Amino acid sequence: MAIELTPTPEAVLVEGAVGCGKTTRLVERAAALLEGGAAPSDLLVLAATPDAARMLAARLEAACGAAVEATCVREVALGLLATEGGRAFSDRAGRLVTPVEMGFIMEDMKTCGLKNRRLKEMLKFFYRSWTELVEDADGNADWLLAGEEADVHGLLKGILDFTGGILEPELSALAVRYLLADGEALAGAQRAHVLVDDYQMLSRASQHVANLLARDSIAVAADPAAVVEVFDSYPYGEGVGELTQANADCERIVLTESHACGAAAHAASRLREDAAPGAPEITGVGDAPATDSFTARESADPAAEVAAVAEAVEAALGAGCAPEDVYVLTFHPAWMRQVLRALAARDIAAAAPVEGRLSVGDYRDLDRCAPARLLAALDLAADPANALAWRSWCGFGDYLANSAAFADMRAGAAAEGAGLVALLEEASAAAPAEGFPNTGIGRIVDAYRAGRELVASVQGLEGDGLLDALAAGLGLEGDGAARARALVGALTAPAPGEEGGTDAATLSRRARRALGGAAFGDTAGRVLVGAPEHLVGRSPAVLVLAGFVNGFFPSRDYFDATVMTPDKQKLARATDIRRLYAAAGKPTERLVASWFTSIDLVGAEQLKLEIGRVRLRRGERIATTSPSIYLKEIEPTEDQSA
Repeated sequence: MAIELTPTPEAVLVEGAVGCGKTTRLVERAAALLEGGAAPSDLLVLAATPDAARMLAARLEAACGAAVEATCVREVALGLLATEGGRAFSDRAGRLVTPVEMGFIMEDMKTCGLKNRRLKEMLKFFYRSWTELVEDADGNADWLLAGEEADVHGLLKGILDFTGGILEPELSALAVRYLLADGEALAGAQRAHVLVDDYQMLSRASQHVANLLARDSIAVAADPAAVVEVFDSYPYGEGVGELTQANADCERIVLTESHACGAAAHAASRLREDAAPGAPEITGVGDAPATDSFTARESADPAAEVAAVAEAVEAALGAGCAPEDVYVLTFHPAWMRQVLRALAARDIAAAAPVEGRLSVGDYRDLDRCAPARLLAALDLAADPANALAWRSWCGFGDYLANSAAFADMRAGAAAEGAGLVALLEEASAAAPAEGFPNTGIGRIVDAYRAGRELVASVQGLEGDGLLDALAAGLGLEGDGAARARALVGALTAPAPGEEGGTDAATLSRRARRALGGAAFGDTAGRVLVGAPEHLVGRSPAVLVLAGFVNGFFPSRDYFDATVMTPDKQKLARATDIRRLYAAAGKPTERLVASWFTSIDLVGAEQLKLEIGRVRLRRGERIATTSPSIYLKEIEPTEDQSA
């Protein structure tokens, strides 16, 4: 039986469309609570992403005159499960599995014998079920079908127990069960007042964590039309209704007046009708025509389009916009890089999120996974007992990541009641000096011994000296070494305003946090270039939709009936509409849409663009492209008022 939401003595729901001031209402409530006698430590503010939490913390301090903790549910849940009590309850090490480590867990999962597609579908089912708390407070898995389904689920849990890792979709669910099982831990974690922004972007389990943490009151800001996955897996829009059902006296405040520019308000209104039929109409947007704050930029080719985007940014800065109030939204990583280069060519400082997933690489090729190896070495330097890091370390360079040998080790661990690190030490001690050549366990022993030597050689080192020594110990050289060091250096850089040391534990913690989700670093005096999810919590003066073409948004699969059935196409459209709605309704001064109409055929195929037709131009095959099918949803006409 699914866990039910815990009621709170006082509950407030601030509901409204994008751009209607929901976050401002939360900030005002926090200030009112402090004025009413609450201490800053009595308040906990939760945001949907780390970036949004940092911006919210700054707004709270400016409005309240005191520092109020603003963070994400993920950080709270990790903190709970990393305590002695949390580790004992979960039987895990309190570490979130990173994208690098997930590759090795997937190799271990493939030993179940299922085809990859079937395995991935089953895992998604498990993940969603975890986030929606289908297990009861005791973790009973009666929702699984006996046989294949239960066996695969058992294998996954066994691998996670063996390595001590926690998957993101199970994190908040574990935290909920821990808090329900340990009253002392719950009392110690609770705050008098909890405030949650973008509640609908949290998973059901994360919403439950937030409610459990609220002792006296909870206030949430939500927009049921903006159920978008930005940080939590499987955001749960139905949670808004569950909140009001669990709290019969919940105060509901509905905001309808947009504070965005006319074009943004028009776009939000159109898209909201599609995303949430019957939702309250957006009002109070002034008398100026929406066309006055909308710019459409059509370019002949990608180079011209990127130049047009840079010109739009330059024009906004020339009109007096602060750089950090200009956001260029890109729908493809390649376009993000193109825009960044174009801005740099005009001496315009820009910032993009630090993307940790670039560090994954191909773990079968030691050169192509250099950043991942460096990160694993850093984790081991921080904690030589880190079983999850050892699992990764001992899998690099092998086509199957030594998954068969690790399957035998898991069986041995179950029989002996020993952990992974103890088994590695035992195997190393039993093996002769030359190891067991050309065997799975031999490769693992060799890697373990090399790892121990490397960790011992860097003891006491910190900062750049530590990373350089690790890179040298891995034998990294040339451009590959430089790229790996640059990426790991970016991942281990402190967050804006963060203080702390440069020891291995601190650097490892920063890297693991960055690997959990892309986030901006220092944005002061810089134009922001990012994906739609990085816009959460921001209200830029100018928003530029760059590369707004079919193939980038929506994806090319949307147009391919052999890939996407009508039902899947309908779901994909609904997801796209929500993503666009959550972004296009934000700018306060101007909304710009930019696209190109042609590109060389090879480039179009590489970027997976939707191709209208192909024609020959001066001996080169040129593909025609079209603006996004969603342009008509946001482009105002002359007779439409803002």
